[in-house]
Amino acid sequence: MNAQILLWFQTLRQPSLNDLVLCFTNTIWIATAFAAVLLCFRKTRSLALRVLLGLALTMVCSTLLKALFQEPRPFLTIPGLERVGPIPGGSSFPSSHTAAAFALFWGTLFAKNRWWPLVLLYAVGIALSRLYLGVHYPTDLLGGIVLSLLCCWIVTRLWNRAIRHRKESI
Repeated sequence: MNAQILLWFQTLRQPSLNDLVLCFTNTIWIATAFAAVLLCFRKTRSLALRVLLGLALTMVCSTLLKALFQEPRPFLTIPGLERVGPIPGGSSFPSSHTAAAFALFWGTLFAKNRWWPLVLLYAVGIALSRLYLGVHYPTDLLGGIVLSLLCCWIVTRLWNRAIRHRKESI
């Protein structure tokens, strides 16, 4: 099933679209930098800190899981599948790009920020770009989504507990 999905995505490729998708998939680090900039503004500081803490935990866990599973990239294992762009480093599971994008989404959603639908569309776009480029299996995306959900849920629980504790001590 993984191979069929990736080979189908390969049929959608066109040179001009390839360049666009390559550029888009790398905007995840720009989005992260934007969240960091929001720390500078009092009104958005709390949201930015929660999102960045969830993202940081997600990326640490993603790095550990990649080292643990050492799953080869799909373009190395599926006959006829070609990647678009440079050879990515590291192993395939989980997708760190997808995990990072969904950490931004979960953090925004859990903070009840009104921008969550837009961030969800962005995260889905990042995830689909990883399939289009042939650098991740669908299960890698699912792993990144679930990992980011778990990490952001933990951060939100700890954050809310700290806020409650602070209010009780005042």
